[in-house]
Formats: sequence, C-alpha cells, structure tokens
Amino acid sequence: MVAGENEGGWCMLKRVILGLLALSLFVVSYHLRQQRSVSGGGADATIVCMAPSSGEVVFALGLGDQVVGVSSFAKYPKEALAKPKVGGYLDVDLEAIVRLKPQVVVLLKEQADLAEQIEGLGMGTLLVDHMSVEGILDSITKVGERFDRVDEAGSMRKELEAAVRSARALGSSGKRVLMSIGREHGSGKIKGVVAAGAGGYHQELLDIAGFTNAYEGEENFPQLSREHLVRMNPDIIIDMVNQEDADRIGVEKLLSEWQSNDTLDAVRNGRVYLLVGDKHFVPGPRFIDTLEWLLELRKQGGGGV
Repeated sequence: MVAGENEGGWCMLKRVILGLLALSLFVVSYHLRQQRSVSGGGADATIVCMAPSSGEVVFALGLGDQVVGVSSFAKYPKEALAKPKVGGYLDVDLEAIVRLKPQVVVLLKEQADLAEQIEGLGMGTLLVDHMSVEGILDSITKVGERFDRVDEAGSMRKELEAAVRSARALGSSGKRVLMSIGREHGSGKIKGVVAAGAGGYHQELLDIAGFTNAYEGEENFPQLSREHLVRMNPDIIIDMVNQEDADRIGVEKLLSEWQSNDTLDAVRNGRVYLLVGDKHFVPGPRFIDTLEWLLELRKQGGGGV
C-alpha cells in the first residue's frame, strides 16, 4: 500500500515536472521570438520589404544595398525592380523569404499575422503603419532607428512635416472635392467609382490642402453609384489614374468619359482633373508629391490660396 502510494506520488511529481519544463520551454521560445523581432537590425542588416510603400521608405533612407527582397508590386525606385520578388499582399511567398535569409522583414501593420509566422522562422520583423500621414512619418523614424539611419530619418521627417505645416497654414479653400482613387477605365462612361472616404491617407491629404471631402459617409473606400454622385455633386473631381491606364487609353479619352455625368457641377464647370502616376497610389514618403499637386490645383483653379 505504501509502495503504491509512493509510486503514484512519483508519477504525479513527474507530470508536474514535465509540465513545468514544457511551460519553461514555451516561455523561453516566446522571449527568443520577441528578442529576434526587436534585436534584428543595425547598420548592416539585410532587409525584405513586403509592401511597395515600406520599400520606398527603406530605399529613401539609403538602405537599398541591404535590401535582398521586395514586394512583387514594387516599382520605385528603379533599383527595386532588380531585387528578388517575394509575392504580394495576398500571395506571400514564404519560401522565397526564407531562401533570402533576411535579418529583418518590414511589413505593414495589417500583416501582423504574417509577422508571427516570419518570427517563428527565426527572422526579425518591423511593423509600420501607412494608413495615415502621421503613420508614414512615424515609419520613417522607426526604420531610421532600426537600421542606424537616425540622422537621415530625422532630416527627412522634418522636411516633410514642414511642408505639411505650410499647407495647413493656407486654411480652407471652401471647395468640396470628390477624389476617385479607382474606377473602370476605357468604357466611355463612369462606372465603379471608388472614392477616398472616411479613412486612408488620401482623404487626409485633401484636408491638409484645404479641401473638403465631398464624401460624408463612414466607409473608408466607398463605391459610388451614379445616383450617389448626383447627390454629392462636388465642386471638383480628381480622377486618379495609374500610368499604364493613362498610356493605354489616353488622357483626353479618360477626361471625356466624365461627360456622361454632365449634370454634375464639376463636369459642367470644367473642373475635372486627372492625377496621373503610380506614386500617387503608394502611401510612402512621396505622399508629398501628391500634396504638392493638390496645392497647385488649388492655386490654379481649385479655390485660390
């Protein structure tokens, strides 16, 4: 009886010890993953950029030589085109990332689940927020701190912040603007307009430039029907078009498609403007080019300075 009790007690003790050992291994593993995600970096760290915008920040800070992989959609700078591709937002190629052996993978905050997978494979990560102008500015600081480009990042951020302050100082233009960030092109009519809505950095750029977003709903990227456009009736329409569509269809035809909506004040008054260029779609440090375009529009005909 005593022997059985001792044997049972010993089995219980072994289970407790094994449980504690497993817990210890989990805690150590977790902290090692955290340490990798924090400690990976430095002046010579190799880098993979999982989005065009994060890549533009990294390259702008002079880290191009350390980049070993980029998003399949990266087009800028030209140096990025020659880098190995690791897939896009929805079709990430984890095997390609592992083969490249980066010390740090830079991701958008929306890719937090992917960051966990990457950390589990022994690589460091850095998450950045590119949904707002402040997030873009913060990402410049974070990348600078992580890869020993603090001075360069500080100078770049100060320059961008000064431009934003200067734009805000102009005050309101009094103009309501529809900013189309996507639609069906080449059909001869206006279909499938997706507008800069309640979220995202485009609506923020409108505000900084002194315009009022004609869209007043709560959706971040609303798709607008013809009836919605009529009710909205903006003073100005900005039609964003990527370079490929502009070259393929032609600027004049793209503008003429808006004539199918000639009941809109912006169309009748000749205040439809094309904003052409891939850079205007990428929420990186070149957001300042989009802001400067908006300010020039305001100066030339969109509500005087």
